[in-house]
Amino acid sequence: MKSIYGKLIIGFLVSILFSFSIAGYFSLRKNANELGLLAVEELKNSTELIEDFIQLIDRDDLDKILQGYASTSEVSFYIESNGQKKTYGNIKGQHLSHEETDVLRENIGQSIILQDSSIRIYAKSFEVKNQNYIVYVQKDMSKREMIFLDSALIAVFCMLVAGSITFLVIADIIVKPISRLTKATNELSKGNYRVRVNYTGKDEIARLNRSFNQMAQQLAKQDETRQQFISDVSHEFQTPLTAIQGFATILKNEKLTDEQRQKYADIILFHSKRLSTLSKNMLQLTLLEGEDVKLEISEFSLIEQLNRVIETQDNFALSKNIEIEFEIPKNDIRIEADESRLEQVWINLINNAIKYTQDNGVVMVHVKKTSKEVEVSIEDTGVGMSKEAISHIFERFYRQDKSRSVEGNGLGLSIVKRIVDLHKGRIDVISREEGGSRFTVHLPQNKSFHISERLIKKENHG
Repeated sequence: MKSIYGKLIIGFLVSILFSFSIAGYFSLRKNANELGLLAVEELKNSTELIEDFIQLIDRDDLDKILQGYASTSEVSFYIESNGQKKTYGNIKGQHLSHEETDVLRENIGQSIILQDSSIRIYAKSFEVKNQNYIVYVQKDMSKREMIFLDSALIAVFCMLVAGSITFLVIADIIVKPISRLTKATNELSKGNYRVRVNYTGKDEIARLNRSFNQMAQQLAKQDETRQQFISDVSHEFQTPLTAIQGFATILKNEKLTDEQRQKYADIILFHSKRLSTLSKNMLQLTLLEGEDVKLEISEFSLIEQLNRVIETQDNFALSKNIEIEFEIPKNDIRIEADESRLEQVWINLINNAIKYTQDNGVVMVHVKKTSKEVEVSIEDTGVGMSKEAISHIFERFYRQDKSRSVEGNGLGLSIVKRIVDLHKGRIDVISREEGGSRFTVHLPQNKSFHISERLIKKENHG
């Protein structure tokens, strides 16, 4: 049988039969020994009774009494005296041999115990009124043994039936949840991520069902995320493509002035750059999320790196009359990290801070080093975020500005989060809806994060 149900039944029957075979063997042996001892005692008592009959009853009535005793009791016997043998009842099996008979004749009061298959035999010599007698008494135990065997078989059969019924009920209780789980697994493999298994309890099957439900729930979330991702990608690509297509069609109009042509060409160029940036960011995020991504670790000055990034953002900040304040520590701070990827983190965070800060605002950059980590904070005086927005800002294509009045594609912070995670760091966000946000990146400096098999060390030749 291939099913668990069948295997459980076969296993149960085999174990029961094996157990009862062993138990029955030893039980029969013990019972046979006990019955044998009991039979010997009965034969001894019968021999003593026959001896009393011979001693107390007249010879004329003795034969009749002995015949009656043989017919009413379960024993058969013969009496030998003066070379004559008289049999009472149906003697089965072996008689005394000549050697055994001689031993009894020569040793009055001697007894012999014999066994012939299921027949128990007891023989004894004694003297009554100066005359020697040998009494041979036997008892057939086959009926008693058969009764015991029948009783044992009936008991085994009853226990087997009762045990089988009980086991079938228990097996059904065990197998049914597994069958339901199998059906649910088949449904899940067909793409039905809403399937759930209802089973309460604290046993292994209950834990397995809970794990299945959690897995199905996670797969449902992943499927929802995948569909949302496809929708977001389609939307992000469709918007600039539609703009490019529309303005390209307009450019075919020969009546346009040179100024109009230049204007529409600039719009097409803008959306082309937007598409290029979106493609690069998606490719970069895909690479960062791959299992074989590696960081090129080197030692460099974090202060110099932040200064370079701030310089690249100066023109953007000046266009909005935003001041970037960078409080430079007295001592240089050197770290071990992937320099190029970490630079992307600062560019994204500082660019976002400028982007979401109104004109004439301030963006502040702070650096602090502790014994265990380095903290870099980028704080702005721009629009704040709700708690709901903070919980989603690191998701792909998420944008707080639903009107999309602020340029971007919603991938920057996802890239930032992934790079920080690869460095075994973390990023905290504090924001107020009335205005102002602070992003703090924590990078470990115990020099153990880059030992991971995902990371490789790049020799610093500087």
